[in-house]
Amino acid sequence: MEQSFTDEMRRMLRVELIRDPCTAAMVASLYSVSRRTLHRHLKAEGRTFRQVANEVRCEIACTLLTKTNLSFSQIAEVLNYSEHGAFSRAFRRWSGQTPSAWRSSHRGLCEMAR
Repeated sequence: MEQSFTDEMRRMLRVELIRDPCTAAMVASLYSVSRRTLHRHLKAEGRTFRQVANEVRCEIACTLLTKTNLSFSQIAEVLNYSEHGAFSRAFRRWSGQTPSAWRSSHRGLCEMAR
């Protein structure tokens, strides 16, 4: 089964977003294409770089909130946010909940599954 460009980029972003702040230009260079070409590939799949990067950040944040005891400031740092408040606002946009509320409501589900 052939993987979509978006799925391939998501896999790569899961690693790159933790290493460094990641821009569309940086990702394009990893694929040896121009930023415009990256944009065209994503547009063909109905996506934007920002959408995909934010989805991956949300996935990483949810995993860290559920499976670790890292503080919200530490999670913000892992995801390269300048401050805890910026991370909290972004997380609320993604999930509709604060990181604290999300952790409380989802951590119990993981513990019950064990």
